[in-house]
Amino acid sequence: MIRGKNSYGNQSWKKGDHEWYQTIHNTNNLLHNDFIKYFKSKNNIENILEIGCGTGVYPIKHIELFQNKKYTGIDISQENIDYCKQNSNFEFMCGDFIKMELENKYDLVFSHAVIDHVYNIDEFLRRIILRTKKYAYINAYRGYFPDLKSHKMNWRDQDNCYYNDLSIPKIKEVLLDMGITKKSFLVRKHDNGYEYDEVGGKKWYQTIIEITKSY
Repeated sequence: MIRGKNSYGNQSWKKGDHEWYQTIHNTNNLLHNDFIKYFKSKNNIENILEIGCGTGVYPIKHIELFQNKKYTGIDISQENIDYCKQNSNFEFMCGDFIKMELENKYDLVFSHAVIDHVYNIDEFLRRIILRTKKYAYINAYRGYFPDLKSHKMNWRDQDNCYYNDLSIPKIKEVLLDMGITKKSFLVRKHDNGYEYDEVGGKKWYQTIIEITKSY
């Protein structure tokens, strides 16, 4: 399924509301601690690409991570990018990552809670693999679905976007098709500390994809 309309996306993502992004960020401290630990474990990262940077919570709140490094943030919202440029000296670009023709490659490409909403999950993954020289870290917040044979894409008219459940077997298939060996990726579930009340308190896990490319 490919949507790709210029109007694609939840309006909350687009209005440059840093307080809203900060609140969302703060509700996922376990995830962000996991990413920061991962980031600090890699001592050969010089340039970084974040896909879906929003209003720049990472380059603003966690600026110390990127000291003496080159950070670039991409977001679909011009309002968000304008906010980032006004409050940070790093590089920011507005655009649809799936459609953008980027020339640079990056030591690390990371993305939080974006693949959950994209209109082409497999192409999003493929483009991340093409843009990274070394590492990629991708988070899907909506759950961990090891038994789904294919992705489940749930369109919501009120938000003008998809809410995706990612098939773990399909993710692995895409990675292998792109030349990433089984030893070079990890698809794991992450406990975010919350329960799903709707399903009798069943644990709600997130999905984390780690990729290490040969270089």
